[in-house]
Amino acid sequence: MNKNDYLKIVKKKIKNKKSRIILIEQIETYFDLCEYSLEPHNYQIGDNVYLSKGALLHGTYKNIDGLKEIVGNGLIAGAFVGGRNSKYPFSVGVWNLKKDFLLKDYIDFYSGGTIGYEDSSRHIFKTEVIPYSKMTNVFENIKKNNIFRWNMEQTKEARFMPSLIQNEVQIGIIFNVANSCVKNLFEKDILTDFISDENVKPFIHDGYYFKFLHDRKNKNDFFTDRESAILFGIPTNFIAGILVGRDYEKDNKVLKEIKNMLPWVYICNLDGKVIVI
Repeated sequence: MNKNDYLKIVKKKIKNKKSRIILIEQIETYFDLCEYSLEPHNYQIGDNVYLSKGALLHGTYKNIDGLKEIVGNGLIAGAFVGGRNSKYPFSVGVWNLKKDFLLKDYIDFYSGGTIGYEDSSRHIFKTEVIPYSKMTNVFENIKKNNIFRWNMEQTKEARFMPSLIQNEVQIGIIFNVANSCVKNLFEKDILTDFISDENVKPFIHDGYYFKFLHDRKNKNDFFTDRESAILFGIPTNFIAGILVGRDYEKDNKVLKEIKNMLPWVYICNLDGKVIVI
């Protein structure tokens, strides 16, 4: 599909005039950025990967086949490419780092669990993420703080990114968004208040809209401010690195295939270290 095909979909599906203008402008920005070239990385094999605040990451459940689609077409929202059902059909989901991290520490962080502490009326008064390396301390903390009720689940990142607790997802994408030229693209994040409640409505699944409005204003570690939903998509040329799971790390054929598709990227593993340059 080309730009005109995407614009036709917008004009057909988005009836709100202001929302339509926002999305059309986003598509124009996307295609303007498609010719941009990243600065070469300077990693060597064995180096620890460092991620700056604001870095964006995305996992694909289709693994190598999903990466092929993204390399060929860009990371494009499901409403435009017939992707699986989503609460945000006109956006792509990415993880947005809120502070600087070594990749190995970020992986440890999101491979843990999200816990909510409740009082006797079942009100959640605190949430936090327990990193993978500290999971053995959960019950000690609960007992020490005399928690009435609690619930825990794996983090969203652990489900949709390569992680230390599952092997189904083997491909994670690291985007370089440090250049100021991409600011206009990434500020159109529907999980922020950049777009008004009225104008964001066409971009939300009908059955989720009112809960979305509440959750967007009341974020915690479950409805996380670590997540962004960028309208339309992100061009392939902003891929800086590929994170692989344990299975792909051992598969030289797959690693070679990734490097052939994306010759400028580094490939790193779940230890946060560069394994291919």
